[in-house]
This record gives sequence, C-alpha cells and structure tokens, in this order.
Amino acid sequence: MKCTRCGLKEARVHVTGVGPFCLDCNNSLVSELLGTQALENYDRNISLEDGDGIIHRFEISNVISPGFSEWKAEEIGGKYMFEVLVRSEENQAEAVEQLHRKIISGIGYKTLERIPNDYHIENAINVDKEQYNLKSIGTLRIGDGGESDTVSLIIDGKRIGLNDFGLALTAFEGFNMDFMIKDPSEEVLGKNTALKPISVDPQVIMDSFERTLSWFLDGDFLSYKCASACEDALMERIELLEMLYRYGDRNEAAKLAERIKNRLLSIDHDTDYFPEYIIELIDQAVPEIEDKD
Repeated sequence: MKCTRCGLKEARVHVTGVGPFCLDCNNSLVSELLGTQALENYDRNISLEDGDGIIHRFEISNVISPGFSEWKAEEIGGKYMFEVLVRSEENQAEAVEQLHRKIISGIGYKTLERIPNDYHIENAINVDKEQYNLKSIGTLRIGDGGESDTVSLIIDGKRIGLNDFGLALTAFEGFNMDFMIKDPSEEVLGKNTALKPISVDPQVIMDSFERTLSWFLDGDFLSYKCASACEDALMERIELLEMLYRYGDRNEAAKLAERIKNRLLSIDHDTDYFPEYIIELIDQAVPEIEDKD
C-alpha cells in the first residue's frame, strides 16, 4: 500500500481515520504537530565490519511519535537489529551517532565461539555448516519461531532454535545462569564487557546518591565550579534509579525519585541551572505513575 500523502513510498505507519503514511511523511507530520524538526539527511544504508572482518549492511529507519523518536538498524540479509529511543525534541543527529556506536559495539561482541570443523562436537550449535560453542557470558534477542509454535533466539545475527540452544547449555550443566530481559533500545553487551549483580535497593541507591553529592558539596553548598562535574557523577545514580523502576518496585522508585528531587532542591548553590537538568533526567527515568502509595 502506498503512502496517502506522497503517493510514492510504501506505507509503514497506519493512523486510524487519517491514512497510512510512509516513514518520511509520518515524521514530517508529527514534527510539525510537535514543533520539532525531523532529521531528513542521514545515511539510510551503512556497512560496518565486525571483529572477524565480516561486513554487515544495515538499513537505518526512523519513526517519530508524540514524545519519542525511534531509530532502528536492521541487518540486510541477516538477523542483527539495534534500536535507540530518544525524545522527539532531542538532537536526532546525535541519536544516529549513538545508533552507529551501538551497532559497532553489538557486532563486535560475539556470544558464539566458532569451533574448527576438524572434529564433531555433539552439543555444538550448527549454523551454515559451522559449529559453535556458547561463551559463558553473552547476549541474545528473542525472535519469532517461524512456522513453529515457539520462539527462536537471535545470537550474533544468527537464528538459533530453542532445542539447539538447550543442547549447547549442556556444556554448563550444574552451573547457575542469571538472566534479564531488556528493551532493545537499552545498551548492548560489547567487547570487554562483563555482567555482575547490581543492587537496586532504594536505601542503597539513596546512600550512594548522598555519597556522590558529598564529593562536591561544601557543607550544603554547591559552587558553580563543581556543578558540571557533580551532574556527571550523579548520572550513574540516576541509572540505578531507572533500573529500580524498570526491574524492581515502581512505587518504590517513584517515592525515591521524589526524595532525590527534594534533596536536590534543598541544596544552596550559585549556578543558574542546577538542579533543573538533573530533575528533568529523573523525571525521564521514572515517569509519573498514578499510585505511589
């Protein structure tokens, strides 16, 4: 179906009562409504090399909706897929650069370890006439199972069946496996990356927040000379707050967000902007919910 606005490109966005639009027309219309500027000039196709010297080609697309702008990279002829989600009023050129960095990081990290075909491994994963072991740390995307009634797993851009994945796990029989299901717009595992448990206990987060503040406060006063460094240091604490909201108790996250904002507002300072920017980031990390009790 063609776009009802330009009549040239394939419709990708369907709006009830208005008509289906191609991505460019949708982005132009939504940007006009929001008073923002859609990014029109960017590379729609890019090619990047992974650590094994293999070239991967990606199609880059953007969908703007009220409040958010989604940038997506889908591998042409492969299964890699990466996303970046930003606010529609943010700098979209920076979002594209962030997506490029995410692709480079994602294709540079391998969850599968190739095994020479000199000998057959019973519990290896076999793809395209090659056999692979699972590394002890890795990442995957949950994909559709095709004609089957279950899902498949996308690992290193390759579709792996659940049976094959289960067979490969027999190499780790007796071990424990932690897992966390994340939105595709979140950061991906990259080279030289490890996983470790992180506490999102509200009091632990508040204590670390206060400890970070103490590095920059003179009593309860923040000088303009330290304000920028203080904001940068507080970013990690906000990330913990966001993790509490995403993976823990959202009511507790909302309560903690209010405590942190009140603490920031109580600080005496001689800057023109503190703590407005940090509070804005907190509101983005922990959206308002109806019940905080």
